[in-house]
Amino acid sequence: MSGKNWPHQLKLVSYNAQDLFLNPAYDISKSDLEELSEQQWQLLAQDETRLKSLAQLRGMAQMIADEDPDIIGMCEVGGHGSLLRFNEWFLHDAYDVLLIPSSSHRGIENGFLVKKGLPLKVELLTHQHWRVPFTYPHEDDPVKFHIAAQAAGYMDLGKPEERRLSRDIPALFVRNEKQELLLIILMVHLKSGFDMEGIDPGGQVRRAAEVKALIEIYANLQQEHGAPVMIMGDFNGNASRDETAPEFIPIYKHTDLEDVLRLVGRPKHERLTHVTFINRKLHAQQLDYIFLPKSLRVQLDHDQTYVYRYRFENEDQEIMLPTSFFDRRQLPSDHYPIVCVLHGPLDLP
Repeated sequence: MSGKNWPHQLKLVSYNAQDLFLNPAYDISKSDLEELSEQQWQLLAQDETRLKSLAQLRGMAQMIADEDPDIIGMCEVGGHGSLLRFNEWFLHDAYDVLLIPSSSHRGIENGFLVKKGLPLKVELLTHQHWRVPFTYPHEDDPVKFHIAAQAAGYMDLGKPEERRLSRDIPALFVRNEKQELLLIILMVHLKSGFDMEGIDPGGQVRRAAEVKALIEIYANLQQEHGAPVMIMGDFNGNASRDETAPEFIPIYKHTDLEDVLRLVGRPKHERLTHVTFINRKLHAQQLDYIFLPKSLRVQLDHDQTYVYRYRFENEDQEIMLPTSFFDRRQLPSDHYPIVCVLHGPLDLP
């Protein structure tokens, strides 16, 4: 019902922060950061854990200052402490930090920053123990994939029926001050295309299983709570309606979710959120998405929904897409954030 209290608008950002590790081995203060060189900063790192560079951290902070979002969903966060320190040291402690540690083998988590002072109450729930049953190709056909089957004998892959998510899919419950549920936001970081073990080419088998789990979680939340559920994060593949990768087709088959960038009519070149280089050639694609259910589309602000492009420090001029890995390392992340504004009040059931 539209009578529920809701901010005039809600500005959301979905962001893969690329290895946001901010866990120095020694106690330092915010004031110390002003005096440190990059070389000195890296000497503070714990064993085998490189700290995200000061320039990248400041670039992330500039993006957040430029956009001033109410809620930021973040991927690749190196634990709760990293997000706390980033908020305290670089964002003037302007946000509440919500992150539940999961079983990510790389130590990268999904979490949220929620601006302090909003007329909202938020709560984070985990799905890290959600079962994701699937079989790898060598488990279905050990003869055809005999090399992978031999290699798998040295790995702890677990039983197919007991497998879990690569990373948690936490759910942010957004309530008004009367504790009425307004919105649920799922934050995802699906299996990437890296297959160092050689058992799942392109990560597609596991990613498809995680998409299925995501749809199950989405449906369960809708049924149990009756509030709109939206999904944001890094899908690590082409989940758009243009030449959709097979593992993402169930999203359109079983839900009414749609990509906000497509809904507002952004052309394909403006939807690119990730850049890398293959044989020295730039390979840019959309890996990051904010998906809205049909019930929220009328609230979507078309002019304020876009992919943010990094800018030069203290300038409005955008930095062009990188032309090398060296150029990419100068950016705050290899991903670009998606910005989305919803206007209230929501037309809730």
